[in-house]
Amino acid sequence: MSLLSLTCYATEVEHGDDKNEEIRKLLAMDLEQLLEVTIETASGIEQTLRNAPAAMVVITDEDIRRRSYTNLTEIFADLPGFDTMQTGSSQHVTAYQRGYRTPFMQRMLLMINGIVDNHLWSHGAQISRQYPIGGLKQIEVLYGPTSAVYGPNAFLGIINLITEDGGSLKNGETRVNISTQLGSYQSRGAEAHIQGKHGDWRFNLSAKTFHSNEAGLDELAPWGFLTTEQLNNKNTWGAILDLGNEGVKYGEYSDPTKDWGVLGEVHFRDFALGVIAWDTREGYGPYYAGDRVQPNVYWKHDAQQIYLKHDSQANDKLTVKSQVSYHANRIWGNWVEAVPDWNENKSAYSYVSISDWNSLNYSGLFKQDYDYQFSKELRFTGGLKYEAKTLTKAYDLCSYWNGTFCSSESGDTGRYGQGSGVFHSTDSTVVIAPSTLDSMPEENLVRTRDVGMYLQALWTQNKWNWLAGVRYDRNSMYGSSINPRVSSIYHFSPETTFKLSYGKAFQEPSPIQLWGGWSGRTGNPDLKPEQAENLELIIMHQQEHWLHDLSLFTAYYKDVVKEEAENAGTRNIRGLEYRGRFNYPNPLFKNAPNLTGNLYYTYTESSSSITYDQTARSWLNQTSELGDIAPHKINLGIDIPFDQDWYINWRTNYVSERVLYSHNPLREQGKTAKSFTVSNLSLGYRQEIFDLNFTVKNIFDKEYYFPGGEQADSGDDFSQRSLGFRNSLIPAEKRSFWLNFRATLN
Repeated sequence: MSLLSLTCYATEVEHGDDKNEEIRKLLAMDLEQLLEVTIETASGIEQTLRNAPAAMVVITDEDIRRRSYTNLTEIFADLPGFDTMQTGSSQHVTAYQRGYRTPFMQRMLLMINGIVDNHLWSHGAQISRQYPIGGLKQIEVLYGPTSAVYGPNAFLGIINLITEDGGSLKNGETRVNISTQLGSYQSRGAEAHIQGKHGDWRFNLSAKTFHSNEAGLDELAPWGFLTTEQLNNKNTWGAILDLGNEGVKYGEYSDPTKDWGVLGEVHFRDFALGVIAWDTREGYGPYYAGDRVQPNVYWKHDAQQIYLKHDSQANDKLTVKSQVSYHANRIWGNWVEAVPDWNENKSAYSYVSISDWNSLNYSGLFKQDYDYQFSKELRFTGGLKYEAKTLTKAYDLCSYWNGTFCSSESGDTGRYGQGSGVFHSTDSTVVIAPSTLDSMPEENLVRTRDVGMYLQALWTQNKWNWLAGVRYDRNSMYGSSINPRVSSIYHFSPETTFKLSYGKAFQEPSPIQLWGGWSGRTGNPDLKPEQAENLELIIMHQQEHWLHDLSLFTAYYKDVVKEEAENAGTRNIRGLEYRGRFNYPNPLFKNAPNLTGNLYYTYTESSSSITYDQTARSWLNQTSELGDIAPHKINLGIDIPFDQDWYINWRTNYVSERVLYSHNPLREQGKTAKSFTVSNLSLGYRQEIFDLNFTVKNIFDKEYYFPGGEQADSGDDFSQRSLGFRNSLIPAEKRSFWLNFRATLN
């Protein structure tokens, strides 16, 4: 559970003197009051942090400003309990929560004001630079399974972005925030947020755009499968080197990014009409080996959601919340690959293709939640859900190898009989077959139905809080699942609280793994849902200058779905998470606000019942360390105000040495992902109507590496062609510089 820093409550008010006085009052708050901050995610209802039946971290709007955060990727790097890797690919960040390695960020729900925004087809949370965060009230990070409330895919935890809604403004007031960002790699971004309150109407709207060339080869740690020589090798790539993307030829390293996003809600009395829309267009960066993939191509994700919510007070005991929503998702883009020629003495050459990929997915949802206060001590909550989805089966994939679904397929098998778009690097001309159609053919669509219902009872008696709940879900494809949840909270004293919780969850097999097969990944329509069980003890204790929060958990997972779309064995994960926040009178600068910060420590043990045998090239039923999970992680952040206007924020993240995933060929060689310590420094100046922040990331210019994603199968013998598409280690960015400006208009 998050323990908030004393700066987290500072909010903008109309006048500068009032603002400073409000900050001084809030900084002087008793630490016990900080535990009474209201959150919404733990049980689907408003609760205090002290009474929430889960481990949580809360990041407020003041935290975002003090730390000079501009996007979610920066926030994930500082969170406890996550192994966060900035892969720089079309999924800019991959984060494994609580030691559970996954091919995509599928096992965590990402919500906007309680509206799930995971992709319908991949189930992934697309964490990049598209979400505007300047209009957020707070971010609630929940740890542990919560399918008993939220149903499928609340498997490892939840990230809930809570926006400002205008409710804190005076009647007739409108407030506008604008911000701009300039940084290394020719990066530039802009964001605007407007909120208002006028009689029965309240509204908020946030919009963001971000463009970047991303880090170049000389701005990344060196890696032998990411060189100009690899990307520009004529034997490997042939006539493809005569083409390019957006004015940059293939053969030159380029990793372009164009992201945008919009979040908004309009409230009228008990109704709220909302929109979530975003688009990410990003190159492949350092994720893939340069002798197999050209990074200078856009891979795209988008989402459009529109929803209507209604809150009604049926009587003095019963509240009903209703929601209807429409959700559309697309994953699409191009892919330029070179597969080594398998014929004798031909491995220096390649079969090459430029392919076009597409998927279209839609959902309509109705849900209703009930909150009934039976008595002072006893409260019941429950809900119903119905969702209808229209999903793409296999990728619509044209100008590629045989054996894939292509909406414009003509029966052409290409020059070499391998596929309509497959040619050889010795050919003098490029072959590009017809691309995908705008609409998805009916034969490549599937329609599913989801029905869910849950019931919770919350009982409060003296120092005890009890919760018991159960949820039933049924899917028209994979059947039903029942998931219970129980917890007990004991307030031993005003300073100390104990919590014990047990919960189960299930993860739906994603359509991209059920049917989305191609030559690089086989679909499997017989996949079963993954199942999780989690037992956790939480101890919270406050002292004069510290708030301590400790979690001990053990989790068991079965029917694990791995990257090859197979249910494969079980996993056991045990861990400890310490979340500490501190507040001391400023020892450095007289009359300055208090020195505040956080200290997080994470310990994780992850084991899998299967192990990949590199010699046999197959999975064995043999228990071993899962890999790619750091046993030890430390996150330290300190806010050092000079006075009411100037301040420094220092953040350091330490990640211990990691055993690599067993599919990674480097593991058999005894190689590891080495430990690293990375520090970021922000210098800020804050006035009534504007903020200015200068940030240096990786201030000591460390060279370090993240474990590779998915199969991580390239190897590191740079004297020959790579063993597979995905780099076994991903080079991280070196030092970079960023300038952020934010203005508030009333």
